[in-house]
Amino acid sequence: MRRWHGFIKGREHRANSRGHRALSPWPLALLWVGLWGVSMASAQRPGPGPVPKAEEDPVMARWERRVVEKTLPNGFKLLVLPRGYVPVVAFHNYVDAGSVHESLGESGLAHLFEHMAFKGTSTIGTSDWAKEKEALDKMEQAHACYLQEKWKGEQADRDRMQACWDEFKRWEAEAQKYVVTDEFGQIVERNGGRRLNAFTTADSTEYFFGLPSNRAELWFYLESARFRDPVFREFYKERDVVLEEYRLRVENNPIGRMFHRLVGVAFLAHPYGRPVIGFPSDLENIDISRALQFYQAYYRPNSMVAAAVGLIDPPQAAAWAERYFGDLPPATSRLPVVTQELPFEGERRFTLYLDAQPLLVMAFHVPDFKHPDHWPLEALSYVLARGRSSRLYQRLVLQKKLAAAVNVFTGFPGHKYPHLLVIWVLPNPDVSLDTLENEVLDELASIQKDGIRPDELERFKAQALHDFYKTFEDNGDLARELTFYEKVAGSWRKLFETPRQIQAVTAADVQRVVQTYCVPKRRIVGRLIRADGQAGR
Repeated sequence: MRRWHGFIKGREHRANSRGHRALSPWPLALLWVGLWGVSMASAQRPGPGPVPKAEEDPVMARWERRVVEKTLPNGFKLLVLPRGYVPVVAFHNYVDAGSVHESLGESGLAHLFEHMAFKGTSTIGTSDWAKEKEALDKMEQAHACYLQEKWKGEQADRDRMQACWDEFKRWEAEAQKYVVTDEFGQIVERNGGRRLNAFTTADSTEYFFGLPSNRAELWFYLESARFRDPVFREFYKERDVVLEEYRLRVENNPIGRMFHRLVGVAFLAHPYGRPVIGFPSDLENIDISRALQFYQAYYRPNSMVAAAVGLIDPPQAAAWAERYFGDLPPATSRLPVVTQELPFEGERRFTLYLDAQPLLVMAFHVPDFKHPDHWPLEALSYVLARGRSSRLYQRLVLQKKLAAAVNVFTGFPGHKYPHLLVIWVLPNPDVSLDTLENEVLDELASIQKDGIRPDELERFKAQALHDFYKTFEDNGDLARELTFYEKVAGSWRKLFETPRQIQAVTAADVQRVVQTYCVPKRRIVGRLIRADGQAGR
């Protein structure tokens, strides 16, 4: 699906020539792009829940039959969808490794690996691997010396700390001499590649780019190489970039702070409560050896599903997969996410006092993506705030002129596990947040009591089907959705059930999910109030 609600964290790699970043239609939302890594498509995707028996959709059935699936003995899965006449092919690799898989003290690692995505291997990105490796090893030894002394706290020997740090910086500079900057990207570019990029979510790390069809084998070579032979060159440099991102997108961004606090309050036990970007104290104390352990546990072929969409021969693609990915060892130490959120026993509220424009955020705990109520909840979000004819936009922005903007989205901060339906409202000057909160609750109560109108249901279905079919316009979008469905919904085939799922939603379904989930004990309310306390109460 097109990315329409939520926020993508994608590293814009050489954006002027081939990078691509999806844009949200809400400018305020862009202020916190990157905090959570929630993709815009992922925030409102077609749902995989069961659909009443119905006649097979012939169009979707034809698309489904064209997909060829190949699974290697090591668990790597490739989906190939040949289509079109233009000799190009888009590749998307979904790695089941996101911030939910990080242990305490490791927050931000998955996101950091996104930054490392294009650093190369022992043969790509270096002018002299032997000398670079020697420098990297000595650099890491010096960094370990620094951390070990630092962790002693007040008992640390400051002179030794400084000596270790100076040694670390010396070998870091030595290793930098052998770095061939952006060689991975240059190889892709010289071969006609485009959209070389990656992004991180709470659930995944994803890599993608496109190539001319006669260069398709290059993807299999490069993609397998970065997992077979990764070199964490410029690791601490990229770590510092991430720390600067945190300062920019969280510390110095009121909306970023608001959503940072929201998930922390909403998820007391589940790892969705940790930000994808990580906590500064974790990032400042991470090292390559610990990062490598995480990488070896989660960035393995049995954690991956890749899709190739475009003018490509499926048997040839399968042969390339076996040749380049077949010898990658599967993960043996991967641990599942078993932590569940604590029972909902009452409303949770928080307030931020900042020198910024006031903001109201209201969220409700809702089930995971695979739950049958996914599409009714999507319908609710459409009815509430999709477009100028939606209820909250009409009520708050156009009629009562209480708000400058309103938005509703699901899938925050991820999809694989129970997550949040989020409503946020930006008030007009001198409008209190109490007033806005009461207005939102009143609208929800109206749907709980009276349901939605037939015209609202039909408008939702028309908009949702339009958004879904837009996915098929772009090879890259379709490749991304195939991998998402395979890993999150349980099967790529569920993607093609979407039109029937949309059509199956009833007004009674929407009323029921509001009555079930939009209730006080599942509610989290956040308020951003001016630091002087004179506005926004």
